[in-house]
Amino acid sequence: MKVLTPFEGLAILGIFAVVMFAVAWAKMGRDVQRDTFLVANRDVSLVSGSFSIAASWIWAPAVFICSMQAYDKGLPGIFWFTAPNILCFFLFAPLALRFRRLMPKGYTLPEFIHKRFGGHKPVHLAFLVVFFGYQFGALVINCVAGGTLLHAICGLDIRVAIVAMSTTTVAYSLLSGLKTSILTDVVQMATILAIGFVLVPWCIVESGGWSAVAGGLGGHSGQYSNILHPSVAWTMGIPMTLGLFAGPIADQMFFQRALAVRKEHVVYTFVGGGLLFGVVPIALSLLGFLAANPESGIIAGTFDHQVVGAVVVAKMLPKAALVLFCFMAFAGLTSTLDSAHCALSALGTVDVYRRYFNPRPSDTQLLSVARQTMVITAVVGTSVALLQPRLLWAFLIYGALASAGMAPTILSLFWSRIPPSGAFYAVCLSLAVGTPLSIYANIVEN
Repeated sequence: MKVLTPFEGLAILGIFAVVMFAVAWAKMGRDVQRDTFLVANRDVSLVSGSFSIAASWIWAPAVFICSMQAYDKGLPGIFWFTAPNILCFFLFAPLALRFRRLMPKGYTLPEFIHKRFGGHKPVHLAFLVVFFGYQFGALVINCVAGGTLLHAICGLDIRVAIVAMSTTTVAYSLLSGLKTSILTDVVQMATILAIGFVLVPWCIVESGGWSAVAGGLGGHSGQYSNILHPSVAWTMGIPMTLGLFAGPIADQMFFQRALAVRKEHVVYTFVGGGLLFGVVPIALSLLGFLAANPESGIIAGTFDHQVVGAVVVAKMLPKAALVLFCFMAFAGLTSTLDSAHCALSALGTVDVYRRYFNPRPSDTQLLSVARQTMVITAVVGTSVALLQPRLLWAFLIYGALASAGMAPTILSLFWSRIPPSGAFYAVCLSLAVGTPLSIYANIVEN
């Protein structure tokens, strides 16, 4: 499905990068301080915060896997993907509020863990493994997704595409950190909604209306019309739900935003973000159902199912529509990439540099380290992405990684009697047992 030339693909990404950089530069401000870079001055509004949370959660799975799940697994596939994705923020909201009350001037969840357990180094380092690992997972998945899309639609070397995606987000994130990320998130979310509300109805109309969607509700095999299909529930739904519920709890992106929004808006911001997010996978799943309809002419196995949404747009709409789809996809992917860069920056600055190397740094030193951390972690994440892991595998594996920190984080926030050793062994045993089992299960596809 090479509809565009490699040059056109790079040009689309280049134009997108220039627009995002221009938006970030225009609102950068003259004086970027530590709190500007790490927590956006703790003054993010309800609307901006909700848009930022939704955009940061609209990563590769929301852009690609939702359509793929609808295409491969029909109604149960998209149900088990979408419902937990929305509910996870309803569950996270009280944790975010509790965290904000306990750490009103904080920066990261591992920083709270260090304080909560009296400076216990092993438990702090164990949490850092989970939190760093989760952010690296976000970098890898979204770089691979962007590279896969560009390779599929224009034949661009996937390695070039991955490096281009990573470089784009680092370039504008370095300007003012989280302040830049939230600002571009708002623009990116508005882009996603505007383009999605044009392309999806357009595809439905060109396919013959809602009857074309209904014809694909069972997936391309026609076997999955039961929304609670037991096979899908046990092999994908329940593990995915656990991983998604754990996701925000192991994600510095969202603890960072809990500290950045105005304190009176914390709960409303996360609930609003969850609802706003849900619109996107529900809408894009319709492209998967259209492709699954036998009358669509789209034959399973003849293309990479991860980009089925782009396949539908390319088949049913003119070339300009595919360009718009690319802009929408880039908006979703880069919103998470820049958020991950900011999260890694905070972890590296506060929990590594200030905690273990320089306990009394100046603001200038912190800003320098924050930017250096962004660049170094981007290089590492991009290097792993160049290995091109499968998106669904990576998604489920790093969901298992997130699950390792779920219970210890909740207990640390709400229960004063958990000892440091209990939190430490809970995280380590889960990492040592659960994560390898998840990797093995995905490799053998069981």
